[in-house]
Amino acid sequence: MIVGVQGTSSFADYNVFLRAMAVAMSNLKQDDKTFDLYSAGPGNINAMVSEFVNLSERGMKARGKKIKYHMVPPSEIDEKMYVAGIDYFVFLSNPNEQKSKLVYQAEQNQIEVGIFQY
Repeated sequence: MIVGVQGTSSFADYNVFLRAMAVAMSNLKQDDKTFDLYSAGPGNINAMVSEFVNLSERGMKARGKKIKYHMVPPSEIDEKMYVAGIDYFVFLSNPNEQKSKLVYQAEQNQIEVGIFQY
């Protein structure tokens, strides 16, 4: 399973981020062997994703699954949406902040989108 993650630079609630990851992992199928997280930033979001992957690695390995973190530019996630590479897209922001272009691209490509605004 491949999950794209992006947020705003003002987002800082790690508990909300963990909730977003729980929702993404609930979509993980039994036959999925990897859980790949492609983070398009900004830096605060990349740091949260990196920490989550590091903390979750042992638990995932015990279940026979691998978890990987890829820090990528937004254009790479955009490209993966067109070739059906992204299974779920997470957008993290504070209330009343504008959604990114990638949210609209995911919706147009019928990719499930989780918008977490808290």
